Amino acid sequence: MPGLRLAGRGLPFALSVSLLSGLATSLAFPPAGLWPLALVSLVPFLWTLRGAGARRGLLLGFAFGVGCFGATLSWILLFGELAWFALVLLCASSTALFGLLAPAVWRPERPIGGSLGLASLWVAIDWVRGVWPFGGFTWGELGVSQVPNRALLPLAAVTGVWGVTFVVFLVNAMVLLAIERGRGGAKGRAAASLGVAAALVLMPALFPRAQPDGRAIRVAALQVDVRPFRSLPPADEDRAVALALLDLAQRLREDPPGLAIWGESALDPGATQPAFFRTISSEIASVGVPTLAGSIQPGPNGLENQVLAFDSSGAVVDRYAKVHLVPYGEYAPFRDELSWLSALNQIAYDLTPGDAVHPVSVGGLPPIGSPICFENSFGALDRELVREGAGFLAVLTNNASYDMTAASAQHLQMSQMRAAEDARWVVHGAVSGISAFVDPNGNVVAERGLFDAGILRHTIRSSSEETWYVRLGDWVPLVSLLYVGGLVLLPRRRSRDRGTPGPLPDPTRTLVIVPTYNERDTIEWVLEQTTRLPVAVDVLVVDDSSPDGTAQLARAFATEHSRVDVLVRETKSGLASAYLEGFGLALERGYDLVVEMDCDLSHDPEELPRLLEGARSHDLTVGSRYVPGGSVTNWSSIRRALSKGGNLYARLMLGLPTHDATSGYRVYRRDVLRALVADPIRSDGYGFQIELVDRAWRMGYDVGEVPITFREREHGVSKISRRIVLEALWLVTVWGVQTRLGGRRPRTVDPP
Repeated sequence: MPGLRLAGRGLPFALSVSLLSGLATSLAFPPAGLWPLALVSLVPFLWTLRGAGARRGLLLGFAFGVGCFGATLSWILLFGELAWFALVLLCASSTALFGLLAPAVWRPERPIGGSLGLASLWVAIDWVRGVWPFGGFTWGELGVSQVPNRALLPLAAVTGVWGVTFVVFLVNAMVLLAIERGRGGAKGRAAASLGVAAALVLMPALFPRAQPDGRAIRVAALQVDVRPFRSLPPADEDRAVALALLDLAQRLREDPPGLAIWGESALDPGATQPAFFRTISSEIASVGVPTLAGSIQPGPNGLENQVLAFDSSGAVVDRYAKVHLVPYGEYAPFRDELSWLSALNQIAYDLTPGDAVHPVSVGGLPPIGSPICFENSFGALDRELVREGAGFLAVLTNNASYDMTAASAQHLQMSQMRAAEDARWVVHGAVSGISAFVDPNGNVVAERGLFDAGILRHTIRSSSEETWYVRLGDWVPLVSLLYVGGLVLLPRRRSRDRGTPGPLPDPTRTLVIVPTYNERDTIEWVLEQTTRLPVAVDVLVVDDSSPDGTAQLARAFATEHSRVDVLVRETKSGLASAYLEGFGLALERGYDLVVEMDCDLSHDPEELPRLLEGARSHDLTVGSRYVPGGSVTNWSSIRRALSKGGNLYARLMLGLPTHDATSGYRVYRRDVLRALVADPIRSDGYGFQIELVDRAWRMGYDVGEVPITFREREHGVSKISRRIVLEALWLVTVWGVQTRLGGRRPRTVDPP
């Protein structure tokens, strides 16, 4: 649209816009928490992608990712620049992939469908980022930024976070579309686009809310200030944290709750020595309150990060081992290969994952889903706990290493999203904060800040209700993948249509180009039949110095027929080269129509008048074997099937309207031929014929077909080899991919 294009603006400008768009998006997350910004902050980035090809899109997507994730994940700098660089590079690679693939799903002629395609692509890639590599990383999901959005968040109960992400992206796309339509003068359609955006955000507020149907439970979350203990040796620090929690637990005697929560790392290795651990159990028994506590414990295959369930007698009656460990946090993939990195020394030992996700049971309470810290960022894991019967969720976490950064607040937002997805109370229990109680609608109803030692109490209610998300799982990413796949596979419409061609000159000058190599047995018959046609045509024989004397026979014929000319080339240079030389002479000599025709009797000259008649209506007329009235003789059923299959593949990959793009019997108007040869053509054989049809179609010229009967050659040897066939298939594949990624834009060549 006028005023919205990047005309005159180079790549550095577009990269700057994308980077700033990413930075603006990061402001939707804590610490700024400007969540409405996410509904419009992607608009500049999407604008830069308009008309971008795959390589440019990749760079723009990477710039956006660096801006968004670089700022959102700035807390990782506490562990060094290398950690920040690696994590941002990983996350920005996902948005770079989005930019790379965006041209394949964007449809400028169908902006609504294209916008849905882009939103689906974003969700699909975000889903992949959440599962790969090393089990995935989900921080920075657009949907999580909308946790404070009371109107949109209810959608999570149906779609999970993916549906919320989809809507946020789609709203950005609709806002951009409204701007484009408004600047283009379509005020009504612009208003409609904004109306759709508003409806997407507001309608989920009308969804019914699930209400817990189980028993009420009084829960106390205990947190301490670990900062005074950091100067102690590791084992002493572990015991100091555990003793501080025990001191708080003693205060529960005055008003015992139904459950106490000690966060992750409450009982780290220094606090699990047998004598000290017996003291812990004894003190818990003296309080008489069932307790969940995070602890590093030996498992079947090594040390595990566990949730221990103590009953009121202080006995460990159940436990859950973390199954989704933090790569380069709780274990180091490729530790031996990366041993030269001193940063790996921060990971003193590798934990081993547990066997399965399952709730824990303690003190006659309903089953408790207890995801440990990082696990809570994966909706599918919490969903599995609910499907296994968890009546509520208790997230045990320890974000003390991130000090006063936004990491803890961002993590709490994930607990809010899980609550909304699963319609469960969530107790977000952190050793040093933020601890919080989140109701089934995602609202924080009680909260204790970072390093604020004390007890946070609230009454929650268990539930056995299942949301649609719990029942259906991650269906939105799967539908998104299917939609994106359909758009990629569906042939793309051409962006330009030159309309019906005008009338031909009267009289019309026509040149038939006949390439030859060892066609002695047929050349005279072909020339005789062609020059006897009821329509006057000139013939140009392009011979590659045939050893059998084809050129001599053609020259002898030409001495008696003024309409025949012979061009002899010194070496055998191939079909495409012969036609291109002939095209050049035809344009130089001012012919109105140029015909391709073989000399092996597969193309009957008597059918040429029908093709020339078709040229009155089409810029390029193809003699087709596979339209009604067309046929092939003397071919086996296998060869016919292979030919039809190859043409169908070209039709699907390139979106061509023709059924027989490999046919070499065709007529070009002068204007289309001039445009086709303006850029170099390097393919040969079948690939050459397909490329010319594809170029003409993408340039907006009218391409039509008329039926012909193709006859297998009776003399000589076919010049078509297996290499030429495979080359054509490979080229069609490459062209199809390039076209979908916006890398093959037709050159605009208008008549002089």
